[in-house]
Amino acid sequence: MNAEQSTPPSKRKADRTPKVETSGTGHELHVETMNTKALPIPHPSCFDHPRRCATARARRASLNLLTMPVEILAMILDEYHLMDLPLTLLMTACRTLNEVIKNTPRLWRRILISLDSMPPSLKAGSTMACATEKFLQTCIQRARNSPLEATLVVGRINESSPTPEFRRARFQMLMSRSSQISFLCLIINPDTPLHVIKDSFHGLFNDSTAFPALESLMITSALPIPGLFEVFHPLLDQLERTTVKLRSLYLGNMTRDFILAAREYKIWRKLRKITIKGNSRPFHVTIFEGCEHLEHLDISNKLLGHPSYALEPPNRGGPLGILDPDDMDVNEMEGCASETISQSRVSLRNLRSLRVGEIAMSGLQELHMPKLRHLVIQSALPNEGHLPHLPEHSISLPSLQVLHAVTSHSEINAISAPELHTLCLKVTALKRADADSIVSSIFHGGEGIWTPINLELHAPIHDKQYEEIYRRLPQIETLKVTLTKQPSDTFYKAIKKRGILPNLLRLVVKLEDDLLWSNSASTAPQMRTVRHLLDGGRAPMSIHNLHSREDLPSSFTTQGVTLPWSNTSRSRERNLPPISFSNSGYTSTFLPLSERVRPAMVEVVRVRTTQQLPFAFFSCHYAAENLTEIYAENNICHICRQNANPSTSSRRP
Repeated sequence: MNAEQSTPPSKRKADRTPKVETSGTGHELHVETMNTKALPIPHPSCFDHPRRCATARARRASLNLLTMPVEILAMILDEYHLMDLPLTLLMTACRTLNEVIKNTPRLWRRILISLDSMPPSLKAGSTMACATEKFLQTCIQRARNSPLEATLVVGRINESSPTPEFRRARFQMLMSRSSQISFLCLIINPDTPLHVIKDSFHGLFNDSTAFPALESLMITSALPIPGLFEVFHPLLDQLERTTVKLRSLYLGNMTRDFILAAREYKIWRKLRKITIKGNSRPFHVTIFEGCEHLEHLDISNKLLGHPSYALEPPNRGGPLGILDPDDMDVNEMEGCASETISQSRVSLRNLRSLRVGEIAMSGLQELHMPKLRHLVIQSALPNEGHLPHLPEHSISLPSLQVLHAVTSHSEINAISAPELHTLCLKVTALKRADADSIVSSIFHGGEGIWTPINLELHAPIHDKQYEEIYRRLPQIETLKVTLTKQPSDTFYKAIKKRGILPNLLRLVVKLEDDLLWSNSASTAPQMRTVRHLLDGGRAPMSIHNLHSREDLPSSFTTQGVTLPWSNTSRSRERNLPPISFSNSGYTSTFLPLSERVRPAMVEVVRVRTTQQLPFAFFSCHYAAENLTEIYAENNICHICRQNANPSTSSRRP
């Protein structure tokens, strides 16, 4: 019997208890057991080690900033400022950043003054929201001689709002630097009476204010307020006299009278960018007569083209009668105001982009835009009843490259766009037969047909129409299709058919709300992305190997059918329960749209790959399920595909 065996059990158990000893240094404890070596345990004085490490790292980071040239650090801060991120947070990071930001004047150029209740949106970003006089003085001093971006806000008025005189005095502090202002924004918040607005700006834009550096002006109101031009016409008068750089004007919710009055100023005809938002009153295209420098026009109103609505040409001298010899000859200066209405087309020869709320093709043809490259028509109106339909491709837009249009008729094909490469078309016809007719007329297959490389189509057409479109547009490389219901086999066959869309690389299908499924999926999680990439070693899905819900073919319908498998499906795994209903005691279970569509989508990928026409990208977005499924994702281009299959090179135009 050895010594351990001779030891009583109680003694052996006691021997297994740890022995705690203190090392000679007094800074470590050692734990000894029978089966382990002595393990060091940190002394309580060392428990603040992580805090010391964090402090050391912060000190090293600060030293790195100190060694970085100030010019490079200022460039980094400029990029941060351009991202509209708050600089005040960086100032608390370390002393170096604090000093650099304080001593970089251009970082203090965005100044906002609001003495009323300020919404959080105005406080966010890189703009210095000055609610106190002291902070406003600090911002102005630190900006020094940098160009200023000034924003003055009035309202919303409540019992805590200051008097208009107090607000005007605060505005005057910034207007004393009016010669430095390059961007001026005036915001009228809701529930602000007109008399408060008048008193807040009264005398602010007097002869002592000049705007030689102003490049952009923005005047916006939460709601149209009649009489607002009376408040701001002193500002426009001063701009007419003193500004030479104004190129951009934004008017939000200004009345028709305000806009027509602003149009009379000479500065209107020198603008390069005009944005008019929120006013529902229509304007005639002649409102932009004389705007030869205009490059970007964004107007949410309806534009008219009929001569009966035409405006008289603006006074050459403007409302102040200031003549500009550079814009007219001697004969024109003798009679500046015209008594006749111009019958010629409005020339916008430098216009590059146009976004319009509503316009008919008869109005569009009244604009001469030879350099227009980007056109957005939010609602293409039909011509008035007494006006004849324009011939196909009779409106020449020789430089147009991108067209977005929403239409309920086919008159939009009056546009001739030989350089068009991107088309986003939405047809709002209620009946499928009408939508079929509209789409067939637009993509007629004859001379002058649009030949976009990128096509986005949202139209309630029958699935059989897609093959006809694809045959007439073989050059398409990117295709986005929005469907309002589950596609039929005809839709998939059109894409899988050999010789169809030989240049197609990217396909995106968007399935809008499936009403039956959306009610159940309303509590689904936020947007998810799932990849179902084709596995080359797996057998293709077909009708003959249905073993589970994910194997359902696209033609499968669940109406009046009881599914043979249990409810433990992928929809359960994704926390999206299947839908059931009872009719006379009979229960049917419906799958979410993604599970009904996925097999056919994967089959499309397999067939196109077999045809040596693989997708670079193929996805389907299920709006009701907040789900995007990706079925193909390859780093390929046309050159790669042509090298792999030279026979397709001849198909590319």
